[in-house]
Amino acid sequence: MRTPPRFALVVAAALALPPVIGAQSSADVPRASVAPAFSGRYRFVLTVSRGCPASVQVGPLSVVMDVAETTVTPGSEVSGQSASPSEVPADGRFVLLRQGDRVHGAFGSSTLELGLRTEEGYLLWMQIMNDGTAVTSSGGRARASGTAFGEVDLSLASDPSAESIGNCKDALDHQWALEPV
Repeated sequence: MRTPPRFALVVAAALALPPVIGAQSSADVPRASVAPAFSGRYRFVLTVSRGCPASVQVGPLSVVMDVAETTVTPGSEVSGQSASPSEVPADGRFVLLRQGDRVHGAFGSSTLELGLRTEEGYLLWMQIMNDGTAVTSSGGRARASGTAFGEVDLSLASDPSAESIGNCKDALDHQWALEPV
């Protein structure tokens, strides 16, 4: 089917624009952040969407992560991986682009057999996209929180061979936080 010229022009214009994180007014334009760089141990906390099945409404769920921030153009990149000595660190990783106080990026647990062990006794698999804000915590370290969308799957850590206790696909309103430990 042939694309209408007006539609093609709108799509081309949209692709030429820089990505936008939420609606921005002139007061929301990314600026130098007052929050310091992310570094050290953090707790990634996920609260599963209320729209998910009751079986996965067990949160919030917490995973301790080693987090670092590296300068990229423009802004910086915040990344983290599982800090558990019982897991391969790269099995659960997130990468957030930070521009001023805004963060946006993906978190995924890549190993289907393992999942990430939560402090609450679950194995957590997720493929989510995070969007949020970085601020300074009361202890002077950076912290972040926001919303996420994507898939979350849970099993009991005490019985890793068991079938998943729940799965939530395509939820648009998970809540997350990255808190200093």
